[in-house]
Amino acid sequence: MVRFVMYADKEEDVNEYASLLREAVRERGEWPLIHMYIGENELLPFLHFVRRNPCLIMVVVTYGQQGRKKAMQIRENNWEARMLWFSEPENEAYSDSMKLTCFGHLPVGKKGIGEALDACEL
Repeated sequence: MVRFVMYADKEEDVNEYASLLREAVRERGEWPLIHMYIGENELLPFLHFVRRNPCLIMVVVTYGQQGRKKAMQIRENNWEARMLWFSEPENEAYSDSMKLTCFGHLPVGKKGIGEALDACEL
């Protein structure tokens, strides 16, 4: 079983990308467990859930400067866990300093999810 914790700004992103993620992980012969958090009100519960837990994969789907700030806050909260961040191309410049497992451009398709899982060595 592979444990993912997903945070997204929008509910439609969680629904779409969790489905793609679930399918891609199953195709690799693994069983995904995905915990989902959506929107500003669920950021603090997400941070609490992932704190000091290196055995999970954090998936973050955020937009713009506010999304970048959220992604940085999430990363600072847990440096040990693998983190996949999906955002606009202009946010990629910040990904190196965050020591991400993978940065992907939105919108993410099946190929992008596969590349992210490859980076996680799944």
